[in-house]
Amino acid sequence: MIYELREYTLDVENAQPYFDLFRDVGMPIRGNDYGRLVGNWTVDGEYVKFVHIWEYASLEDRAQKRSALGKVDAWSRTFLPEAARRVSSQFLTILNPAGGRIRSEPGAHFPELDGRVLHMLRCRLGTAPSIAAAIDQGSAARYDGIWIGEFPDPNTIYVLGDEQSVPARHGELDDLGVIYASSRKISAGPYR
Repeated sequence: MIYELREYTLDVENAQPYFDLFRDVGMPIRGNDYGRLVGNWTVDGEYVKFVHIWEYASLEDRAQKRSALGKVDAWSRTFLPEAARRVSSQFLTILNPAGGRIRSEPGAHFPELDGRVLHMLRCRLGTAPSIAAAIDQGSAARYDGIWIGEFPDPNTIYVLGDEQSVPARHGELDDLGVIYASSRKISAGPYR
C-alpha cells in the first residue's frame, strides 16, 4: 500500500466554492474508483489549506488510476477547469505506511478525524525508518497514521494524531535525529 498526500492552497474566497465543487462534482465522478479517499481536512489561516490522503495498492496502481481518471470526460472537461480556477497551488507527496490505525485498516475512510494534528518531522539522512518505528512502538493507539515520505523527501515523517502526540516527545526525537518538526491542527474537510 502507498498513500498520496495532496495539499492545495486556496484563497479564502475560493475555499467554499472549491469545497462545493469537490463534494458535488469531483467525488461523484471519481468516487473510490481512481484511488481510495482515506480522509480530507482543512487548515484555516490567511489561506485555506485543503489536505487529503489517497490510498493506492502501489505506485503502478496510482499511475494507472490517475491515467484512467484523466480520460474521464466529465473529470477533464467539467471538474478540472473549475478546480484549477480556484486552487492557488498544490503540493503532492507519496507516503509509505509506517504505523497507526490507518495502516491496520486499509481501505477504510476516516471522516471523523476532526481536530487532529498533522505533524511533519524532518529527519537526518537515513534516520526516518528508525524514528517512525520509535514513534509507533507501543503507541499505535495514539496515532491515526504514521508515514515516511517516499518522494519528494524520503527523510520526512508525517504523523496524524492528537494535539499532544508528537510534540510532547521532542526531546527524545531530537536524540533520534529529528532536525525540524512542525504541527498543524486540521478540521474536517468537505467530503464525508
